[in-house]
Amino acid sequence: MAPDTPGFRVLCPTRWTVRATSLNSVLENYSVLQSLWEISYECSKDSETRSRIIGVKAQMQNFDFLFGVSLGYEILRHTDNLSRTLQRKDLSAAEGQCLTELALSTLGEMRKEESFSKFWASLNEKLDDLDVDEPTLPRRRKMPKRFEPGNAPPEFPTSAKDLYRQQYFEALDLVVNCVKDRFNQPGYQVYRHLEDVLLKCVHGDNSYREDIDFVSKFYNGDLEKSSLSTQLETFTTLARNNLNYSTLSVSSLVQLVSEMSPASRSMFSEIVTLMKLILVMPATNATSERTFSSLRRVKTYLRSTMTQERLNHLMILHTHREATDALDISAVGNDFVSARDGRRFIFGRF
Repeated sequence: MAPDTPGFRVLCPTRWTVRATSLNSVLENYSVLQSLWEISYECSKDSETRSRIIGVKAQMQNFDFLFGVSLGYEILRHTDNLSRTLQRKDLSAAEGQCLTELALSTLGEMRKEESFSKFWASLNEKLDDLDVDEPTLPRRRKMPKRFEPGNAPPEFPTSAKDLYRQQYFEALDLVVNCVKDRFNQPGYQVYRHLEDVLLKCVHGDNSYREDIDFVSKFYNGDLEKSSLSTQLETFTTLARNNLNYSTLSVSSLVQLVSEMSPASRSMFSEIVTLMKLILVMPATNATSERTFSSLRRVKTYLRSTMTQERLNHLMILHTHREATDALDISAVGNDFVSARDGRRFIFGRF
């Protein structure tokens, strides 16, 4: 019908990073979809399908539908971008919170009157090209007295723009509050203090001592405050001499400690304990969620006799595909052959 228009993106029920793309595909194909309903209604013979087509067509002719899809796209394109970034497995809690504050600042700019005026003007421009009704005020309905919070007279919007301005601000406030609640949890703050002890110390920020007080008090018995402070000063010198100062991160510091010999690592015993606490509590659960999603692809109905041990091995290989692809297949085959004498006669050497 329209080869020049982009394709339609289906709304995925599990992936939260394609919401804005799906809504944008509706907006870009709005007129094409309205024409499609008319053609589908003529071609369909089923009464239930025809009634559904009539309902969808009526919804798309309503201004509320266009307003909701447009507002959803404007909000979700920022939250989708934030969600996609937060799913990186090498992202630290401190970096995630900084990126979240940046996204909240962007949403805060959208809550200004100038932003709403631009958004309202763009909707009015779309009305000239689409078969959508003009925005109208609903019939005034007085709230029952049992629901009235006070004696003040009821307020009604004086124009359609005022009505949709209220809905515009309510949607933004709801999204901003949900994001804030997500990152203001007590457990996330504890994890943030653990990372800040390392990052602030290496970057020369003296406020890391406050984080040491919090961490040593929270993990009383696991971390010793005086030893941790002493080891951090030595570890700062080691990190600055062996790592690039501009690319210092928690993952690079963990890699530096893991490459040490056991004797050298004993010099930073408290830091090793601190890193273990960070590693057992990942800043994002995207990797574990992807593991559950891949379980359906690995454990199919054809593999009904697979044991739990074999399933665990396949899941490890599938989840950590980067390490799996880096394996030398010939070396693995030779190790398998050399395990038993009889295998050499059957498989030979690789």
